[in-house]
Amino acid sequence: MHEHPLILIYLTLMAIATAITAAVATRVQVLPDVIDLTLIPTGSGLASLTLVTYGAVRRFEPERIGRLSLLGTLVGGGATTATILIALMADVLS
Repeated sequence: MHEHPLILIYLTLMAIATAITAAVATRVQVLPDVIDLTLIPTGSGLASLTLVTYGAVRRFEPERIGRLSLLGTLVGGGATTATILIALMADVLS
């Protein structure tokens, strides 16, 4: 992680903004009191593991397997987040 102070200040402010948004959303009942988002890291991990296994079976070099791991984490997290948002929208709109 970069050690530039402005980046750390920005990240701190974004964490505070996220906490305030979650508190307000829970208070006005936009979101339920208990929000289970453990599916996102699980989806990220499974996609990453799948791509790393694929790379190992195909005998890719270690640097490429590392990139596959990062790609799997990104794609898995994004796909899981999109699935959760679609499910929430379908539940809210129905």
